[in-house]
Amino acid sequence: MVDTLLGFLNEPRYWAVVGAAALAGLVRGFSGFGGAMMFMPIAGLMYEPKLAAVWLLIADDAAALPMLRDAVRRCVWREVLPLALAAVAAIPLGVALLVVADANLMRWMVCGVILLAVALMARGWRYQGRLGLPATLGTGALAGLSGGAVALPGPPVVLLWLGGQSAAATVRANLVVFFGFTALATAIAYWWNGLFTAESLLSSLPLIPAYLLPLRFGMRLFARADEAQFRRVALALCAFAALSGLPVWKML
Repeated sequence: MVDTLLGFLNEPRYWAVVGAAALAGLVRGFSGFGGAMMFMPIAGLMYEPKLAAVWLLIADDAAALPMLRDAVRRCVWREVLPLALAAVAAIPLGVALLVVADANLMRWMVCGVILLAVALMARGWRYQGRLGLPATLGTGALAGLSGGAVALPGPPVVLLWLGGQSAAATVRANLVVFFGFTALATAIAYWWNGLFTAESLLSSLPLIPAYLLPLRFGMRLFARADEAQFRRVALALCAFAALSGLPVWKML
């Protein structure tokens, strides 16, 4: 087992993954989301995507526990719980849609909607009033569908809460708890499909501190940020996710 870990540590490409984990941790600590957007493009290029996905899940779950403890006290449970349950229920439907639908068409549609919403919010649009149950369930279902179909579950949820009147601290807490639910569902699915192997578990160990330390720094940056700074970073991450997910990059 030690030889397996040393084999990874002796590979230069593994240290690129360590760097990606540090960047992902910083973004996750500040915004409450976005770790996968930073980590997966690099780690999935260096290694098999399913191995990279296991690394992200383990490093993020281990490092994000301090955020989760605080977030469960700050989040709005009447918004988070139905949204998370709807997302978890819709993920299998998204996977099924991926099988029967044109993947590129799906990406154009989902990424296009996200970019339109980002453009509207960047111009100052926000909805008034309390978030209703139908909107919460609908957005959760959309997050699950887009996560299963095109691996973009985060932006619909982020944009929904950014479009309301909630403070940045509440939005961030909601996101942390929401992704805690989806991470648990993902971990069960990974275990069921045999993705947790001795190799994947051992090779994830150095990534935990690489993810954790920048995450703590990101949490401190958030504590000093104002509402406008948080919204700009969150919208920029959603736009980055949508732009990087466009099928046009496969044509280059």
